[in-house]
Amino acid sequence: MTGLPFPSMPEASRADAMEGFVRTHRARFEAALADVLPMPAGLPPALPQAAAAALGVKGHPGSRWRPLLTLAAAQACGGEDSAALPVALAVELTHTASLILDDLPSMDDSPLRRSRAATHLEVGTGGAILLALSLLGRSAELLGSIPDSGGALAAEWGGAFGIGGMCGGQAVDLTGAFADGGSPRRLHRKKTTGLSEFALKGAAIAVGASAETEAGLARFGRDLGWAYQLADDADDWVEDGQFGKGPAGRAPRRQSLRLLIRSLRTLRATPGLDAQGRVLLAALAERTAGATAGTPESEPDHERWGMTA
Repeated sequence: MTGLPFPSMPEASRADAMEGFVRTHRARFEAALADVLPMPAGLPPALPQAAAAALGVKGHPGSRWRPLLTLAAAQACGGEDSAALPVALAVELTHTASLILDDLPSMDDSPLRRSRAATHLEVGTGGAILLALSLLGRSAELLGSIPDSGGALAAEWGGAFGIGGMCGGQAVDLTGAFADGGSPRRLHRKKTTGLSEFALKGAAIAVGASAETEAGLARFGRDLGWAYQLADDADDWVEDGQFGKGPAGRAPRRQSLRLLIRSLRTLRATPGLDAQGRVLLAALAERTAGATAGTPESEPDHERWGMTA
């Protein structure tokens, strides 16, 4: 797939650079995640085991695309990715908490998560709620402990997860009000986009990037998060047989691709990012949104990726 090429770097080398980044940084991230949630003595033994399973630190870890984008964004802003590691960890802890809560009988009532029993089936509904809350509490600790920017990061994180963000989006999801469009639909999208927006903006805040860079990365993360969700939903619907491979089945994929294109154009226009970091983010975005389809016949490559002047 043709994306935003590294300056003077062949496509194969660009792919190698992205894979090298993922391989190196994912290994470091997994090691940090395994150590991030201290479990005090006296807890029921099932709770630490459920925490490890939910976080995926002992198998079935998930793609980790949000924290990887956080670390890549920190580098693209000219900062040290280690400065954004607490943000990346908080993003994954928050994501895991949301999955635990989503699976509850009062929510989506899902029996499986990442190929194993959902958390509430291992430790009960009460245990699952308490575990999710502990992950959120640890997220606040990590963010608040970052020198200089901890307060701003904690405030952004609270907004991303709170009633104006992921929680509000879930509330609308439970009622089905999003189907009517308007403000419920916009809030519903925050269920997915709130955390991806924070993952990118939080990196910029952690390394002291400009307000313009923060804003651009936030828009990039918001559109990418929705593109990912549409692509993921389309895959699920096809698997469930809700629609086939005809025009109706292609519609979510096309919408996802349009959002990916928009996110990449935003990335291209965001100031304060170095050239290779910008392209690494673009490559990770393409991978995240599952952009494996060919270029639409009506849209040439150079237009598709916003490469025209």
